[in-house]
Amino acid sequence: MARPKSLFSSELASRAQADLDALDHHGVVQKLRAIVACSKLPVEVVANVLGVAAETIWRWAKAYEKDGLEGLYPKSRRAKPSKLDIEQKTVVLAWIDECRTPEGNPVHWTLERLRQAIADHFGVVLGINTIWVWLRKEARKLKVPRPRHVNGNEKAQEAFKKTPRVASKTT
Repeated sequence: MARPKSLFSSELASRAQADLDALDHHGVVQKLRAIVACSKLPVEVVANVLGVAAETIWRWAKAYEKDGLEGLYPKSRRAKPSKLDIEQKTVVLAWIDECRTPEGNPVHWTLERLRQAIADHFGVVLGINTIWVWLRKEARKLKVPRPRHVNGNEKAQEAFKKTPRVASKTT
């Protein structure tokens, strides 16, 4: 079923052009220019030029017709609530700080191990990226082992670490 072409009238275009001249917000300017252009060109052509779907331009026009300029500004969205409450987050951060599992065993935490421990202990499934972002916000990093060269001689390195350095005396 074809959409009605009456939405893009010269009155709507002139109103959009007047608002366009008084505006400096880039996203809204692009949307208003698309609305103005659709009064002279087919919606599909304007959509191809802007690299958006024709339905998107229809949505912009409807929002502008209904709410004016306010309809074209991006809407603020609420963040999703955390799956872990504050007490659970405190417990997980304690695990990381102490390098211990929930059972108290020493562990080298990785994101995957931490994800699995949270799922097992609290029954909450989190994504790896979610955990990584949360730890960054908490100013925490998981410890990363020191890199080792593939051709490195581990025995020589251990011997070097254990050999005490003798301070040389200069006279």
